[in-house]
Amino acid sequence: MSKRFRRYLVFTAGLTYVLMLLGIFTASFGAGLTCGQRWPFCDGWMGLFPATIPSFVEWFHRLVAMITGFVILGGAYAGWRYQDDRRVAYAITLAVVLLPVQIGLGAVTVTLNGLLPWGYAPIVQLLHYVVALLILGLLTVATARTLATSAPDRVGRWIRVGLTAVLPAIGVQYLFSYNTVFAFTPTVQIVYYALLLGMFAVLVAVIVWGGVAPGMGRIRWLAAGGTLILGTQMLVARRLWGAVPAGVADGLTALLVVVVAVAVWLVHRGGSVAPPNGEQSTTR
Repeated sequence: MSKRFRRYLVFTAGLTYVLMLLGIFTASFGAGLTCGQRWPFCDGWMGLFPATIPSFVEWFHRLVAMITGFVILGGAYAGWRYQDDRRVAYAITLAVVLLPVQIGLGAVTVTLNGLLPWGYAPIVQLLHYVVALLILGLLTVATARTLATSAPDRVGRWIRVGLTAVLPAIGVQYLFSYNTVFAFTPTVQIVYYALLLGMFAVLVAVIVWGGVAPGMGRIRWLAAGGTLILGTQMLVARRLWGAVPAGVADGLTALLVVVVAVAVWLVHRGGSVAPPNGEQSTTR
């Protein structure tokens, strides 16, 4: 597996991460419908360019989405052509399969808004975000596997560092969550979701790396639980059905702290992870 392919996957996952943040900003900025029902066109010259600043935000989001889609397609081609890990290729291919679903959901929210009662309904927005999370998760899985293959002796360290970084990040994201310290402005939402999506990617990577490093079965389960909690927390924060009681969001945060704290305790208690060649590892 070439270094170029690994870098390409890191770039692809990173670009998808940025695209999700851009989509969140577009919605929170109120620019999601500024191009009108002209999808995939906009409201400017010949429908190809934006006419106002809000429509530029939506237009730019669509442009980045198009570029990201082609980048993911390129990753799928390279995954089958230039490397041997079929699980990596399958993960990227499944992300490609989800692309038209994601594009279709995005189109529905624009073209059918006002025409059908469910055009911009919460369920459509919910599915749109869930599919985006799945695509990001699949690309993270592929990236994590390629990194683990390139440096299996570092996987244990990555797990410890990743989980240890997630724990304080939970506290920081809480400060930016809805109805806590800051007003939930578009800028605050970007910071909030940047932290949540970053933690989501780290926990997904830990699930993958836990399958490579020995003795990480419980860590993998805890990371999987943390991933589900994070996903639920992000959907709750979207407030698609109105404001959710603060106790729900706070409860999810508290549960996430417990799950990640237990994982951190277990991974540090276990000391160094045994290298793949079977040599005896050192313990603390």
